[in-house]
Amino acid sequence: KNIICIFATFSLNNAKESGKNTYDIFDNCDYQKFQRESAIIRYLHQSIDHDYEGFDVYFQPIVDVNKKEVTHLETLLRFKCDEFGRISPMEFIPLLEKSGLIIPVGKWVLEKAIQACLSLKKYQSQLKVNVNISYVQVLKSAILNDILSIMKKYNVDRNRLVIELTESGFIESDRSFVNFCNQLKENSILLALDDFGTGYSSLLYLKRLPACELKIDRAFVQELSGESDDATIVSAIVALAKTLNLKVVAEGVETEAQQTFLTELGCNTLQGYLLGKPVSAETIDALCAQGEMVPGADS
Repeated sequence: KNIICIFATFSLNNAKESGKNTYDIFDNCDYQKFQRESAIIRYLHQSIDHDYEGFDVYFQPIVDVNKKEVTHLETLLRFKCDEFGRISPMEFIPLLEKSGLIIPVGKWVLEKAIQACLSLKKYQSQLKVNVNISYVQVLKSAILNDILSIMKKYNVDRNRLVIELTESGFIESDRSFVNFCNQLKENSILLALDDFGTGYSSLLYLKRLPACELKIDRAFVQELSGESDDATIVSAIVALAKTLNLKVVAEGVETEAQQTFLTELGCNTLQGYLLGKPVSAETIDALCAQGEMVPGADS
């Protein structure tokens, strides 16, 4: 009877979330997914309460292949817990957003990124760090104040930080999105449009936002060949970026053929496993100390 009540309550809540005058048919797969998500959110809460134990910040190099040097490091969040082990960012980041926990975690990630930038300054004075910001942080927190406060705390030049934004989640918060981006520009903080080309309004945002950089989504890079639709799209994005005097970065580069195709187009700034895997800040520091030009490339 208790199980039946639990199942009934689950379906009732689903029906309520769907709006008035509707119903929900119980599905065990949906219930199992709900249980897993609820458990992960509990672990996320516990991690935050215990000084972010279980979270890790990794860095993936973004490489200028002409100069053969790392110009940026993208900050990537990782999470693991005892019950589920390592959990994909594709799963836990939406749960952070759904629960609002992305606000404290995002601030923690930002500080770790700035710390790494400061630590690596002795090896490369102009190295920049890229940090992804969630629409939840923009809508429900004083994220700009957090950014400025952290950079002031560590005395890091503002142009050493690149904020990466995707249009996902911003469609219904367009004004807040645009205002935030304009405030970044006013404070000399660089803006990159991530996953460019995947959203229906990418070109509109390109017109309205003060971006300095476009990042071509890995979905277009994975199947590049001279006559493919993906190749046509990538060629168009690179040409557009050049016309608008924007830097363009291709993500997800995993093969020599992809690198060759992209560099022949004039896209010389690349990111992907071919050029460097995500590694810890300690590993980046050690590799730089050894004179490695592309951290993680052989790992």
